[in-house]
Amino acid sequence: MAETRITNIVEPEVFAPYIMERSLNQNRFFQAGVIQKNPQIPELIKGGGKIFSLPYWKDLTGATDIPSETNETTIYNIGADRMVARRQIREKAWGANDLSAAIAGDDPYAAIGDRVAGFWAKADENALINTLRGVIAGNVKDNASDLVVDISVSSGTDITSANKISAKKSIEAIMKMGDAFEEIVAVAVHSVVYQTLVENDLIDFIADSDGKLTIATYMGLRLIVSDNLPVITGTGIATKYHSYFFKSESVAYGQYDAGAIIPVEVARKPGIGGGTDILYTRKQYVLHPLGFTWAMASDTGITPTDADLIHEDSWNRVYDKKNTGVVAVISNG
Repeated sequence: MAETRITNIVEPEVFAPYIMERSLNQNRFFQAGVIQKNPQIPELIKGGGKIFSLPYWKDLTGATDIPSETNETTIYNIGADRMVARRQIREKAWGANDLSAAIAGDDPYAAIGDRVAGFWAKADENALINTLRGVIAGNVKDNASDLVVDISVSSGTDITSANKISAKKSIEAIMKMGDAFEEIVAVAVHSVVYQTLVENDLIDFIADSDGKLTIATYMGLRLIVSDNLPVITGTGIATKYHSYFFKSESVAYGQYDAGAIIPVEVARKPGIGGGTDILYTRKQYVLHPLGFTWAMASDTGITPTDADLIHEDSWNRVYDKKNTGVVAVISNG
C-alpha cells in the first residue's frame, strides 16, 4: 500500500479557500456577530499597497431651520472622512511529522483542513485582541479613557470585590455608548473574569438552533471566553484583565487569497529525516475596528507585528465615541 503524503492529498487551489472559509466560521467573534465580512477589502488588497482608505459618511448635526417666505433654504453639506486600514500578512508551515495523525485519518483532507482552519481561527482571534488592546491603549492616552472603565489596581496583596468585574461596572462601561447602548451585543472576557461572573451567578444559557442549552450569555449579551485576552501583570497579586463589550459588526474583515502571496503550497524535502512533507500556509487580510484609523508613524515593515498592533500610538479614533464599536472594563478579575 502506498504511503499517504501531504503532497498527494492537498490541492492548493482547492485547499486554500477551504481552510480560510472554515477558519472564519470557527472564529468565535465572527459567530457572535462582532466581525463582518467587507466585500470591498479583498479588492483593495488586490490593488496593492500597505494601507487602504475606508471612507465613511459623518453624522448629520445641527439644529433645524425655520422656513422663510423670502429667503432660500440653507443647503448643508454631508461630511465625509476616511479610516486608514492596514494590510497584514502572516504565515505558518508544518512538517509531516506534526500532521502524521491527520494523514492517517479516514478523511485526511478534512482532518488536515480542520487542524489548519482551527489554527488560523485562533490566529485571527489573537490579531483582533491585539488590535483592541492597541485601540484601548490609544483611548486611554488620547481620549481620557472615555471608552474605558478601569477598576483595577496595579500593586498590592489585597484584591477586593470593588476591583473585580460586576454588573454595575459593566453597565457603566456599556453606557459609555450613550443612547447607543442598546447596540452592544457581545462581551469577551478572560477565564479568570468568567470565574468571577460564575461565582456571582451572572451567567445564563440560551438554546442554540438545535434546542440545546449551549450558548452562554451575560446581561443578555453573547459571551466569549478567551485566555488570549490581555493579561497585564502588576506587582503582588495585582494582575489586570481586559474585558471588551462589542456592538454588532464592529470589526471589518476581508482577505485576498490570490496574487503574489501564495496562500497554500506543499513541498517535499527528501534530504530531511528520510523525506519530509511540508505544508505552507499564508494569509493576507485586513482586520479593522470601525471608528478608528491606523496611525503608526514608523510603519516601515512588511506587516505590523503584535507589538505594533498593541501600541498606544498605532490607532486614532475618528468616530464620535458612541458610534464606535467597543468599550472596555479593566479589572483584577
